[in-house]
Amino acid sequence: MALRITEKAVSRIVAVAAASVPGTTELGRSLERIAGRSYPRYDVVVDDAAGTCSIEAFIAVVWPSPVTAVAEAVRTTIAHSVEDMTGLTVTRVNVVVGPVVNGRPVTAGLVAAHPTHPSLRPVTTPAPVRLRPVTVGRRRVR
Repeated sequence: MALRITEKAVSRIVAVAAASVPGTTELGRSLERIAGRSYPRYDVVVDDAAGTCSIEAFIAVVWPSPVTAVAEAVRTTIAHSVEDMTGLTVTRVNVVVGPVVNGRPVTAGLVAAHPTHPSLRPVTTPAPVRLRPVTVGRRRVR
């Protein structure tokens, strides 16, 4: 049985990775109705046979911030997170910066200090317990 990683699972990894980068933001619900599109959003294509995936990320960025540095950090963080968590080879990550929203200032130093690899730790599970069937009120039928 081969392990299959779905686009939905990769999309969730991408969303968490992109949101972790300083300078990214979500477009508010009221603005979403006006613009007609929500940010961030992600298009993920997984090729199971080749073990690869390609990603397109549409993000919103706060201003003032180094927008190019934020987009580069998002691209690098997404690629490293997907490869480290899934083992898939990321063939491309396109980052499209959509709306720029007023917010708290983000410096280039803050963006550069952001770790691009996720901090992962192994998952441990307890050893399986051997079960025995339990019978209650066992009677002989005549």
